[in-house]
Amino acid sequence: MNSASRYEDVLVSALRFSLALVFVWFGLLKIFGFNPVYDLVHSVFPFLASGYGLIGLGVFEAAIGALLVLGRFRVATHTLLILHLLGTFLTFISGFEVVFQPYFPVLSLAGEFVVKNAVLAVAGLVTLLHHHNTS
Repeated sequence: MNSASRYEDVLVSALRFSLALVFVWFGLLKIFGFNPVYDLVHSVFPFLASGYGLIGLGVFEAAIGALLVLGRFRVATHTLLILHLLGTFLTFISGFEVVFQPYFPVLSLAGEFVVKNAVLAVAGLVTLLHHHNTS
């Protein structure tokens, strides 16, 4: 294995662990009742915005993060990660007024939060594909 390959492996592992950190952190916030993205969640899935739904969403997110760290069930984990992040893009349909303020195409803070999920989704795919290419 050449040095470029080793650096690539280290960087992809760092990417996987940073994704895990985001999912675990955001999940734990929700488990403990904090939902800084209430308007976003409520605009698509109102039943997940508070109460037991919020806790369930938090457990789901934290589980994705934990599975990323463990490196187990990689295809299932990354499928759930991608579906979760793609689900946030539904806000562009059902929560249009939440993501664009004062009007299209000006993104609100919530809108920027959703758009950055495209980067997280691609990062998830990169970590999955890198693992399959090196196995």
